Amino acid sequence: MIACSVTARNFGADEKMREYIEQKLGGLEKYVPRRARGANVLCAVVLEDDVSGREDNRYVCEAVLTVRGDKLVSREGTVNMYAAVDIVEAKLKAQLVKYKEKRTFGLRRGRMLSQWLGRRQAPVLETDQTEPEV
Repeated sequence: MIACSVTARNFGADEKMREYIEQKLGGLEKYVPRRARGANVLCAVVLEDDVSGREDNRYVCEAVLTVRGDKLVSREGTVNMYAAVDIVEAKLKAQLVKYKEKRTFGLRRGRMLSQWLGRRQAPVLETDQTEPEV
């Protein structure tokens, strides 16, 4: 689980909200490359009640995820704070998938090239040849 530091501006975030954020954004660890996991991943979440803005974008959630020196930032404003957290989580998930594909492409490419050149055998799947009884 990724530990998140939660800061609330212009309103008080209760423990239920903090646990929800920990659960949603902490689950993004499976999208972080294995070599970058651990203490290198930091998450900072800022929740604010923006009364000066439009009514439909009153609650704003901003999350900054730091992975090996790169910062992934997502910001969303909606009517409900929980909806804003869900949307931010989906945006960060998409950014992490793209980040992971960028970082791990070389390894997969090497494995693929070695299979094409015949240096490594492709995995063989055994199939059951018996027919099922009807």
